[in-house]
Amino acid sequence: MSSPTTFTFDPMRILVVTEYLPPYVSGIAKRFKNLTKGYRDAGHVVTIASVAGTACDMVVPSLPNPFYMQQRMFIFPPWLLIWQLINPFTSVPYDIVHIVSPLCLAFVPLIPLFKLRGVKVYVSYHVLMEYYKEAYFYHKTIFHRLTGDLINIIYIYLYFIFLVSWADVVGVPSKIADSVVYKYAPRIHFMKSGLNTDVFVPQVREQGSMDDLLMASSSEVHVGIKEGGKRRGRGRVASEEEQLPPYSKQPSTEMVEPVEKGPTLVYVGRLAPEKNVQFLVKAMAHPSLSRATLVLVGDGPFRPHLESVAVETVGASHVYSKPTVQPSPTPYSSLAESPAMSATTTHHRVIFTGVVLSEQEVAKYYARADMFVSASASETFGFTVAEAMACGTPAVVVREGAFKSVYSVIDEWMFRDGDQEDFVQKIGTCFGDERARNLARHLALKHFRVSLAVDDLLQTYNDVVRPKQRVVVES
Repeated sequence: MSSPTTFTFDPMRILVVTEYLPPYVSGIAKRFKNLTKGYRDAGHVVTIASVAGTACDMVVPSLPNPFYMQQRMFIFPPWLLIWQLINPFTSVPYDIVHIVSPLCLAFVPLIPLFKLRGVKVYVSYHVLMEYYKEAYFYHKTIFHRLTGDLINIIYIYLYFIFLVSWADVVGVPSKIADSVVYKYAPRIHFMKSGLNTDVFVPQVREQGSMDDLLMASSSEVHVGIKEGGKRRGRGRVASEEEQLPPYSKQPSTEMVEPVEKGPTLVYVGRLAPEKNVQFLVKAMAHPSLSRATLVLVGDGPFRPHLESVAVETVGASHVYSKPTVQPSPTPYSSLAESPAMSATTTHHRVIFTGVVLSEQEVAKYYARADMFVSASASETFGFTVAEAMACGTPAVVVREGAFKSVYSVIDEWMFRDGDQEDFVQKIGTCFGDERARNLARHLALKHFRVSLAVDDLLQTYNDVVRPKQRVVVES
């Protein structure tokens, strides 16, 4: 690999405002954990404002999001920040604020105040809200449709337009963005991924197989599925994720052939209607996948329905579901990991692992699978695809949404939306391709590593904060 190009900037004071940080599990949370660490590694002063229970510098009052109770939403800006903005006797200690949306609703009224005090505003918007409206409201009753239209009007005219029009720059993960962004944003920046390719690495032989990972436990608990999809079992809270080293500018490209038999398919992400996971589960009924196993890593409101679909598709005895921890008043307690599993890919054909907090553990699921699969057309980037590829795992994904543009380099592995035959064919083609694992890792390192995203965003910040300053380029 050629020597990477890096950019040198004078240190900036960056305020990052986000409702998404670990232990909450999402592509947005991972992206900003990686980015803020990268900013600090590069010598910039970073202040993170987020919800209680995260590794932030400034706690913002919050409550559970009524549309997704495991995610918290801001209700009021922190008093310290308000005082910093209104105190006329001291300068504001930030050069730029990066507001991560949605929602950050409580910070929209502060945007004019930031700009009045000379602080530049970068807003990044990470979901395709038009698709969510379609998925949650437009396939039910007329009442749901009217409710969705009303919420959409309120959302756009009392929040979204102000958010993007008041910003100096609006960042989006791909060209797949809501029309409001293209219509009202003064300047649009297409963000890079921010993937930590030092954590998401290929399988090495000594690490074992997918079955070793599924069975690993000091206190195994068998959790089966009864007819009807009801879960059994209880869980416990796991330890915090270990600290990570500084990011590598030149990640290793070394590959070792996996020992896992296949095909074992893995999906990592939220189990929600817009993710179209039911397509993956129903595809397990195809004769060509009769010996395949689908491992679903994640949790969400659609999980009980997916468990029922799995039982109907492959039979209750071939479905395994790990229980989730019951929520407590502690923020993000419902994301705590439950006991390890006792599942095997030789017997179980659909496996629900529940939430997995540690990136190192998630990386093992990718690396020990034969393929990553996703049928979600709602993505604005699809962080999990890049993670899988960094682990040397080919990604068979739908040719829609951001996948179609961001991951055009793997178009040969993509299938037509809703076409089960094409999906199965791509699995067969990819599974038999000996070069696929090496190619996946190579493409991830070339296009998606975190150092590229850090340099790109810092350059954008610098252009806004100091538009006439020269940037020193080092090769």
